[in-house]
Amino acid sequence: MKTLTNRSSIKYLFLFLAATVTALSSCKKDDQAGNSTPTQAVISITNAVEGSLGQDFYVGDVKLNTSAIAYAQNTGYLSTNTGDKTAKFTNTGTTTANAQFSLKLEAGQYYSVFYTGGASASSSSYLVLTDEGVKPAADKIKVRFVNLTTGLASALDLGISATNKLATNIAAKTASAYYTLDATTQFNLYANASLDALLSIPVTTRPGSVYTIYVTGSSTTNLKLHLINQL
Repeated sequence: MKTLTNRSSIKYLFLFLAATVTALSSCKKDDQAGNSTPTQAVISITNAVEGSLGQDFYVGDVKLNTSAIAYAQNTGYLSTNTGDKTAKFTNTGTTTANAQFSLKLEAGQYYSVFYTGGASASSSSYLVLTDEGVKPAADKIKVRFVNLTTGLASALDLGISATNKLATNIAAKTASAYYTLDATTQFNLYANASLDALLSIPVTTRPGSVYTIYVTGSSTTNLKLHLINQL
């Protein structure tokens, strides 16, 4: 009788150990899934060419957008494979490139690609930027400024006031760094080194978000400001 009891105890012990190992293995898999390394990059696509037809955007042979990207429209972030890629903008519904260029895409990285006009792979036809992928504190915003004007005599400054400029001497087809600011901050646009505002920028932002402000236009009389909520 004693022998039977011992055998029964050993049997239950083995069953308990097997269940414990299975549970630990399951937890490990869950932990690995929750902490998985990103395998794709994400791209936001913007058409910054006033008067242009709607654009399609391709990475390799894959069209990322689902509908035509009109002037001042933005796709939000779209996932794509990583590596060295060829990208192009085309008029929607066609495959002829308005701009074709190389992209090096890294896993887990955020990018913005702007269509800026022109033809072939000239540097004036597109702009690629690496984005901020981390949100600020809940009561702050992160903002950068992108100058997508054509033909202005001067670079541009972005400031809170004439004596409190954030980004200065931002040339055409370039961008400032990101700035972490109070969510209620309002902005003004200046010609470089000028104290006279070209434009006041009335923006409504959401705390804890990341933004890009970009400006288009060909003269100081037709400048237009645009706000992209990145994250």
